[in-house]
Amino acid sequence: MKNKNFGLSEASFEKLVADLKRNDTYFFEQVFLKQFGETLKYLRREYRSSHEDAYDATMDTLIEFRTRFIDGKLQYGNLRFLFTKMASQMLLRNKQKGATDLEGIIILNEEDTEVTDTDEVDRLKKAWQTLGESCKQLLTCHYYGKMKLAEIAKEQQKTPATIRKQKERCIKQLKDQFGLKTMVKL
Repeated sequence: MKNKNFGLSEASFEKLVADLKRNDTYFFEQVFLKQFGETLKYLRREYRSSHEDAYDATMDTLIEFRTRFIDGKLQYGNLRFLFTKMASQMLLRNKQKGATDLEGIIILNEEDTEVTDTDEVDRLKKAWQTLGESCKQLLTCHYYGKMKLAEIAKEQQKTPATIRKQKERCIKQLKDQFGLKTMVKL
């Protein structure tokens, strides 16, 4: 079945890998533009995900797929199934990660004052003020701006792993300042 490998013959597959290793992405883009849209629709339909979540998961999978091609970790076979499966797992991982990132913390903007205990609000604002500007900016972009850590990393010209570690340190600092036992779960 031709479709299981995105319509690629084995020779076309080898050309695609060789092109990617030379950083020539034209053929790769042509092959995956159609699959990108199909995977997006699949994730939205099967997982009832939002367009944005499905798009992010599919894009993350596309980047990972490209890396695996270059590293020689993919072989000619049922590539379409693998891509769709990877995108499904990426979507679920992203959703789970988003839930655990927010669990146990609240970051307040001046307009966001749903917490009624003024002592807690004051303590949280003080804890927020102890953070450095880079932490405030990172957490605001990630949680309020809904930016992926990879996007923030690209914008700041850092690696995603560096940004992830920075975010973890910022959250730990915020939790330590505010006090874990009074954290509100979202």
